[in-house]
Amino acid sequence: MRATVDDPLATAEQRGTETLALRLVELPEIRGAREAARAVLLADAAARSLDGRLGLDRALDQWAMALCMREANGDPNRPSVVWNVDNVARDWFGHVYPGAAVAVDNPDNMNREMPIAGDGRYEVDIRFSDNPASFSLVMEMEPEHHAGIGEHVAALSPLELDPQPGKRLTVSVDSADRAGRRFHLQTRPGRLQLYARDSHADWEERPATITVRRLDPPAAAKRPESDIAAAVAAAMTPFVTFWSRFKNTFLGHPEPNRLVGPQGRVGGWGFLAGGRFALRESEALLITIDRADAAYTGFQIVDPWTIAPDPVRRTTSLNKAQSTPNTDGTVSYVIAATDPGIANWIDTVGLAEGWMLLRWQGVPVTSDPARFIRDVRVIDVNAIPSAVPRIDLAGRRGQLARRAALHSRRTEAGRLPHMAAAPLAASGG
Repeated sequence: MRATVDDPLATAEQRGTETLALRLVELPEIRGAREAARAVLLADAAARSLDGRLGLDRALDQWAMALCMREANGDPNRPSVVWNVDNVARDWFGHVYPGAAVAVDNPDNMNREMPIAGDGRYEVDIRFSDNPASFSLVMEMEPEHHAGIGEHVAALSPLELDPQPGKRLTVSVDSADRAGRRFHLQTRPGRLQLYARDSHADWEERPATITVRRLDPPAAAKRPESDIAAAVAAAMTPFVTFWSRFKNTFLGHPEPNRLVGPQGRVGGWGFLAGGRFALRESEALLITIDRADAAYTGFQIVDPWTIAPDPVRRTTSLNKAQSTPNTDGTVSYVIAATDPGIANWIDTVGLAEGWMLLRWQGVPVTSDPARFIRDVRVIDVNAIPSAVPRIDLAGRRGQLARRAALHSRRTEAGRLPHMAAAPLAASGG
């Protein structure tokens, strides 16, 4: 597929926000704040393990960039639709963007953020692609210093939005009730974030084109960059502290090699199940699930800080299209350090421990969550049941090559000469 200038991710607003965030993260006051936050991580129990120690600075860098991106697009009077919390580095727009993360960020998702004022009136226009992904809109109350998961306010689920090829719709966002409006999100007073999530059951799917506009913008001056930098510096330690400690309460911090859930997502747009893994070189964790006729299913692992390892060149995650079902329609995944010749191998990328997460989205109301998980067990890597689908070396090479090629499409337009040379847009902040 040929990339075009109206690519839904490679926008002038995205370029402007990334450019500002890259400038912010190098400022002395923000570098100093990063070092203060680093002390929080060094005191964390995760830093005492080899995997945790090796991943510490990567996690810190990705949290710092996520915060800079959020503040760079932090003005609800001039909101932009900005792609954030994707931790794959990308070379586009004439710069190298190192990636950003919060916790267990899904490589199947394109998460885009829009800052919203609770007393404002907005419209969000959405145009689905010719091959749309599952799509949801979730609105949350923004915590102080962005430090946390916001309180749920409202949502439109994939079943409500019903993505169809070329479909267009407008979502109204304001403090009034729905009053007959089919696509509406009712706000509360305060600072809000609107999250658009394209969940790709197949990396052939393309994200929606989204624009947001405030219908009643106040006559307020644009924030100076110095104010944005001060906000980032003040928020760094609270932001990093929250996300570093998220793992300690996530799913109750269960014993390794078992799954907690499935649990319903707030807003009713899906289910998740997860836990920790800890495996020796000779061991594998075999997990079998029912897809439950969900529009999207996905499985991934992350490191001890909940940061995803390489999702492009390694099978650290598998979605619906990337997985081979069993003969009865269930799906069996195998987490292991070395390739066991299993089609649905979840590659630990050398991690001895970390986190794992399963997601079901767009689930029919008739599905029974109690049947989603069929089997979870640690086995010898050489004793995987013969019924689990296999793959040979040529098949694995093809799987990995296709994965990398499809992922590269996400930033194709941003690498085109006309996009790199485009005038720099004003930042979203």
